[in-house]
Amino acid sequence: MNTKTLTPFEATEKDMAKINSYSRRKLNPEEIYTFSMILCANDVDRDCEAFTKEALDKMSKLFEGTTGIQDHKAYSKNQIARIYKTSVIKTNEKTMYGEDKYLLKAWAYMVKSENNKDLILKIDAGIVKEVSVCCNIKQKICSICGEKYDGSCNHVLGKKYGDSLCYVKLKEPCDAYEWSFVAVPAQPEAGVVKHFSTTTQKDNEFYSKASIGEYYENKLKSKIVALSHLNNFMSDKSSCFEEILNKLSIKELEALKEELFKKIDKDLTSSNFSFAKKLKKEEENFNYVI
Repeated sequence: MNTKTLTPFEATEKDMAKINSYSRRKLNPEEIYTFSMILCANDVDRDCEAFTKEALDKMSKLFEGTTGIQDHKAYSKNQIARIYKTSVIKTNEKTMYGEDKYLLKAWAYMVKSENNKDLILKIDAGIVKEVSVCCNIKQKICSICGEKYDGSCNHVLGKKYGDSLCYVKLKEPCDAYEWSFVAVPAQPEAGVVKHFSTTTQKDNEFYSKASIGEYYENKLKSKIVALSHLNNFMSDKSSCFEEILNKLSIKELEALKEELFKKIDKDLTSSNFSFAKKLKKEEENFNYVI
C-alpha cells in the first residue's frame, strides 16, 4: 500500500516547459519546488466509495492545471501549488472488489519563497504527505444492485452480500475544483491506510460524517465569501470577514448564505445575477471531497 504520497524531485526540461505554460513569465528550475503525488485510486476508500477506472481517466484530464490549497479552505491566500501533469498508472495489486488497481498520479510545483519555506521542509521531512481531492461527480451507483445510490435500495455500505462488498461507485466526474494538503484524507492511497476488515461499521460512519461535515462547512464559507463580493458586502475586509465566519455555526452560515442570495435575487438586472444562479445550481450537483 503506497503511503508516501508526496515525492520531491528535480524538474526536467520537459517539466519546466509544462510549468511555464501556466506561469506568466519564464521560471527557472532554481525558483521552483516540484513533487509528485497520488491523488486517488479506483479502490474502496474509508467512506466506502470507489472511483471507476473510467472516472480516473477523465479526472486525469480535469485535474491538470488545478490549484493546490490547504485544508480545502478556498481562499486565494491558501493557494500554494499547481498540478502541471497527470497520469493514470496501473499497479500490480487488485482492488477490494477484485479488479486491476489503478492510481491517479499528479506532478505539481510551487514557487520557493519565505512564505512556504516551512511547508517545503515538512514535505522533505515526510511530515506533510497526505492530500485530498475535491471534485464534482454526477453518478453514485450501488455496487450490489447497480441502482442510483440514495439510500432507497437498503444496501448497507461496508457490508458483504454473499461474496460482494457493498460500496458506492463514483462515475462521470464533470469538474475538478482543487486538491488540498490535509491530515486525514478519505483515500487510503493518499496517505492514511485504514482497512475495512479491521474497522467497525460505526467507525466508518463516524469518519464519513466527520469529513462530510467539515467539507460542507468549508464549502458554505467559500460560497458566502463569493456572494459577499457580488454584494459588495465586507469585500474590502476579507481577513476580518473570515474571522467572523469561523465563529458562526452551520445554521448561522446557512442563514447568512440565504440572505446574500435573496439580496441578489431582488435585482434581476444585476450583472451578478447569472453568476449567483450558477452558484445555486452547483448545490444541486454531487460535490465530493476525497
